[in-house]
Amino acid sequence: MARSALYLAALVVAAIALATTQASFIYTEEDLAPDDSMWALYERWAAHHEVAREHGEKARRFPIFKNNARWILDRYGKKGKSAINIFGDMTYEEIWRSPLKRRG
Repeated sequence: MARSALYLAALVVAAIALATTQASFIYTEEDLAPDDSMWALYERWAAHHEVAREHGEKARRFPIFKNNARWILDRYGKKGKSAINIFGDMTYEEIWRSPLKRRG
């Protein structure tokens, strides 16, 4: 369990570092309200980061994106806006295996 918390902390640090070094996608709490608004946010995020996915893959990743976006806003959105980077619809395990995380 402690190892999971450590991994999550590392993920957050990496996400924040990438969010500040890459063009991040900004969103507010209003974007998270109903699912149709959240889906529109997901579509805007994908376009912003040029993430191309088939509809079926988007539907599979949408719940991951929702959880990540809500978690970031709850954790860091005290000023009313939050940013989500290119890893927004990926699980921790996918990020950990991603060659993108090894840049730098």
